[in-house]
Amino acid sequence: MRDFALLIFIMVMLFFTLKKPFIGILMWCWVSYMVPQKLSWGFMVNFPVAALIAVTFFVSFLFTKEKRTNTMREPIAWLVLFDVWLIITFLVNPMTDSALLLFKMAMKVQLFALFSYIFITSKERLHQILMVIAFSIIFYGVKGGIATVTSGGSTRIWGPPGGFFEGNNELGLTLLVAMPIIYYFSTIAKHKWMKYCLYGFVLLSAGSVLGTQSRGALVAIVCCGFFFWLKSNHKVITLAALLVITPISYNFMPPAWQARMATIVESNEGDYDGSVQGRFNAWRMSINIASVRPMGGGFDTFNNTNFYLYAPNPRDVHDAHSIYFKVLGQHGYPGLFIFLMLWFSAWRMASKVIRLCKDDQQMQWACTMARMLQISLIAYGSGGAFLGLTYFDLPYHILVCIVALYNVVLQEREKNSNAKQVNVEENVSEPVLALGQRAPQVKRV
Repeated sequence: MRDFALLIFIMVMLFFTLKKPFIGILMWCWVSYMVPQKLSWGFMVNFPVAALIAVTFFVSFLFTKEKRTNTMREPIAWLVLFDVWLIITFLVNPMTDSALLLFKMAMKVQLFALFSYIFITSKERLHQILMVIAFSIIFYGVKGGIATVTSGGSTRIWGPPGGFFEGNNELGLTLLVAMPIIYYFSTIAKHKWMKYCLYGFVLLSAGSVLGTQSRGALVAIVCCGFFFWLKSNHKVITLAALLVITPISYNFMPPAWQARMATIVESNEGDYDGSVQGRFNAWRMSINIASVRPMGGGFDTFNNTNFYLYAPNPRDVHDAHSIYFKVLGQHGYPGLFIFLMLWFSAWRMASKVIRLCKDDQQMQWACTMARMLQISLIAYGSGGAFLGLTYFDLPYHILVCIVALYNVVLQEREKNSNAKQVNVEENVSEPVLALGQRAPQVKRV
């Protein structure tokens, strides 16, 4: 029954996608992050939902005239340049089956991120896409948070099967990126019960992050907490809340979790466990191959051959488990530079939005959104240092939403400016007499 209900819903939404491509973008985000077909039990588990949505979207894109934007901003330019560099490094390096598979996945992610930007043309659409993305992810945060609380923190939490964040480490990072967006929606909620529900979602998701038992996620949650306090308008209250919640959360988790988290920092490199040692080996391999080959080793860099040639320990073959060292190894120092500039430019654009809106009462929603999206970038940048989610959809959607937010802010400011100018002109204009009408005579006493 669940499979048929899901199939009917998807088919109905595909019909609306033929009329409005933006619905196809929302459907793509929903399927990418929530992976609803994997929650069914029958034929829908392996149904090509994403492919069907993509085909329908492209048909609609070609034949409908829905409103679009073609404004090129700095982060979008860096994103396009990064895509071009990915294509170049793919062509000049060995095109193995693994390289081809990863290249296709990366291009698919980049393409839909750019299409998302094209169709986010208003505040309403910006809210809609962020809502679909955040609530699709936070579903697993609430679910995992309940499991963490009821088990006393002894159950390790995992992500949805078949998605980008199926692993416990990946789920922790993904939840931390989505939580600031949920908090933003709590600030604009019109009813108190909605605010309290969203606060509860954030707290349960934080518990789920702890329940993943991911050391990288713990580092990221500390960074996010610090920047959340930094970006808060109520720093004293926020600091007090963090000082209360932090020790309670830490002491709630079992001793095994505390012992694992204590291994984040060791006095000697040799004291780290095999997982961390493998990361160090892969990072050094990335540095060595990028130093010898300016365009990196391509999408299939982390293989036995390259580890034999460039790694300190050729037998310890690992993925980079870092967005930075993965880009460095696969696409060289030029690729890493473009990758860093991509996020730096997005951060700067969010800061521009904050400067434009902080003194405008009507635009406080945009100021808060920009701050929360910056915290999402902090989550990705800090947690991604220990995870290889270089080609994950989520951060690129955050980037295009920041640029779309900047566009919307400029539109709103221009609209408000024009409205004020019209009001001023109406107030100072002289009364106009109709044709043939005489001016009123002043009665003499």
